[in-house]
Amino acid sequence: MIDVRCYNRQRVFGARETFHTIEEAAEHALFCFPSMLSLMGEGIRIAVDVTLVGPRVMRRINREQRGIDSGTDILSFPARAMNRGEFAEKPQEWEFMELSGGSCPSLMIGELIISPTRVAEQADELGHSFERELRFLVIHGVLHLLGYDHQSSDEEREMIAMQKAVMAGLEEIPCGFAALTGRPNVGKSTLLNAIAGRTLAITSPKPQTTRHAIRGVFSTDEYQIAFIDTPGIHRPESALGKAMMKAASNAIQQSDVVVLMVEAAWRPVIGTSERQVIQQARKNDIPVILVINKIDASPKENVLPLIQAYEEAYQLAAYVPISAKKDDGIDLLIREIVRMLPVRRRLFTPGDETDQTEKVLAGELIRREVLFQTDREIPHGVTVIVESFDESDSKGKRSLTIDAVILCGKESHKQIMIGKGGSKIKSIGTAAREAMESLFEARVTLSLFVKVRSGWQNRTEYLQDSGLLEK
Repeated sequence: MIDVRCYNRQRVFGARETFHTIEEAAEHALFCFPSMLSLMGEGIRIAVDVTLVGPRVMRRINREQRGIDSGTDILSFPARAMNRGEFAEKPQEWEFMELSGGSCPSLMIGELIISPTRVAEQADELGHSFERELRFLVIHGVLHLLGYDHQSSDEEREMIAMQKAVMAGLEEIPCGFAALTGRPNVGKSTLLNAIAGRTLAITSPKPQTTRHAIRGVFSTDEYQIAFIDTPGIHRPESALGKAMMKAASNAIQQSDVVVLMVEAAWRPVIGTSERQVIQQARKNDIPVILVINKIDASPKENVLPLIQAYEEAYQLAAYVPISAKKDDGIDLLIREIVRMLPVRRRLFTPGDETDQTEKVLAGELIRREVLFQTDREIPHGVTVIVESFDESDSKGKRSLTIDAVILCGKESHKQIMIGKGGSKIKSIGTAAREAMESLFEARVTLSLFVKVRSGWQNRTEYLQDSGLLEK
């Protein structure tokens, strides 16, 4: 739905060297703006003309159009009055029809004139490639067409920030998936939440807390890591356990790096679960980083024997002692992960912090409160089904209305969760609602119900409703 029409009016640089980069950069920039997406959603094509000229022609155009007797790298000639990506006036229907050259209407946004010779000179001066400089200038030019400018210092700061954001989507950086693996309750979710800065995977003192392979995306200007927090590796004894282990296995196969977590307090012996993770990763040629967690709660002399045991058996890619709870050693771990990631374009855009929907996260937050507030009275034989998740917006304020059912396997568990006079379920609901309001930045109305369903862990319909199995 975007037509970037390129014309070459100079002889130094050919179409093969320039046209693809120009088309890709212009299309990418236009796709970043809701106003352009809205037009395309209505079946309207967006047109931009780009003409390549030599230095003398560029100087003449500069002289005639701007009264400046000098060359330049790029000139932008907007066809529409726009301000920060929005139309000053809504385009009229006749404007679309006038420019229609095919089966659907199109709208001309403007024209860019580029001097490839000057682009090459600037690339050399700045020490980067011709392709990168050309890409940057096309994005710069398109932003001018969309109503951005740099005449004042505020406008310049805004335009520089927008250029940087748009360019980021086309640059190659270390980027990929890191699977967090290990036994239940070893600290994987705590590590993920510490890195992400928000609750993406529920954490409690009980093992097997995480049931979904939750992706948390950690992005900087230099790298992008998509963390997959897997359920604890254990011997499955039910359909629920098998679903959790399948999620963990899939996470390892999809990753670029496997982060295997153990505890510093453990004896220097490699367990069966850890061997399975390493062997599966090696079968897929995936590097493994051994993370020794909870060093704050164990003698330091325990760490070296653990490392030696794994080094003698497997010669893993790296060994990193950390305390996820106290945020100690996490920077070093991130550097090791980045070192092993493939270099490619970003896989995720700003705002892609997790692939869990708010509905799933709501269920996880409710389940976390059940586990926290019932302690050892209730085993992990509970799940949460979010039956309705309705969103509304009034005067710019977002509201959510959520109805959820807590499933348990025994009548005695139901009574514990309800509490005397409904005190326990009220406390669970209040804490879960407050967590949701903080996470979702919305007013939340939460209704909770407790139902007994014996053997729900082995019944497909309940596993599907709670999101543990695909429907």
